[in-house]
Amino acid sequence: MTLFISKIIKQDNAISHSDGLTLYDYISSNLKGSEFVLSFKDINRVSTAFLNASVGKLYMDGMFNETFVDKKNTDEMIIKKIESVLFNARNHDIYNQAVNDAKHLC
Repeated sequence: MTLFISKIIKQDNAISHSDGLTLYDYISSNLKGSEFVLSFKDINRVSTAFLNASVGKLYMDGMFNETFVDKKNTDEMIIKKIESVLFNARNHDIYNQAVNDAKHLC
């Protein structure tokens, strides 16, 4: 099944954390255990805040991996952002420590 993000969040920019949670909630409520592919078709902009709240959270909950992205119809920059979010999710202990270390420097 292909999920068109623009239809779920009802806009063509996937930027806000709350829109990411909308996507997360839709998938976790309706598709847990199902096979799906996320399509970024018709999405103009994507933020890491959106991806962290959706893709990152889905990955942490065991409901997402790289094969769940329609790479054929996804801009290379979006793919790079997804890879970065998944890297941080896989290495969340290291990421959290880096954030904590940065807080102490401020």
